[in-house]
Amino acid sequence: MLHKKIMLCGVAASFAALALAGCSGSDNNGGGGGGSTQTFTQVDRLARPAVNEVFATVANNRHQVNDQNNPTNDPSQLANDIQSFMTGTAGRSQAITDVVKAVLVPDVMIADLSQGGNATYLGVETGGATGGTFGGRALTDDVVDTSLGVIFGNTIPTLGLAPDDGKEIPTLVSDNVGRGAKHFTSTFPYLGSPK
Repeated sequence: MLHKKIMLCGVAASFAALALAGCSGSDNNGGGGGGSTQTFTQVDRLARPAVNEVFATVANNRHQVNDQNNPTNDPSQLANDIQSFMTGTAGRSQAITDVVKAVLVPDVMIADLSQGGNATYLGVETGGATGGTFGGRALTDDVVDTSLGVIFGNTIPTLGLAPDDGKEIPTLVSDNVGRGAKHFTSTFPYLGSPK
């Protein structure tokens, strides 16, 4: 059986523009009409909110550098940012830090198309520990709280991926924007006005 996995390199969408990570280059398919060549410039990577914002910004003030970097540079650069933040600023153990690096580097979304079921944030990367093995990210996934739980909470010890280091910071495990504050619609763009 052929297993297909797709790595989605941080698609950040807004109503005004789309910024596609890893898409610097040309479109020679005439995307601009008349066989013209278009050049796209990567301006942001936001498939996994909080990863770049916490690790690159706080640890080394490298948010913009990571936004414009190719994910192939993550094993050295982002991994160093995670190491610096987790063991330095957050005071987490090396065991927990190693799990965070293994799960979050490179900073791309992974979806295993051979799996059935719904999208599950970090599903492929954790072998289904987050609720499913398809991966990707559903619109309703609270990815910021999931990420903050990994960084500042006991998510990794609870999943049995590393021993508890007793260094959790409970006040930082949530952005405190609950499901009741989010309004979804059944038509595109599926996000309603905030409540």
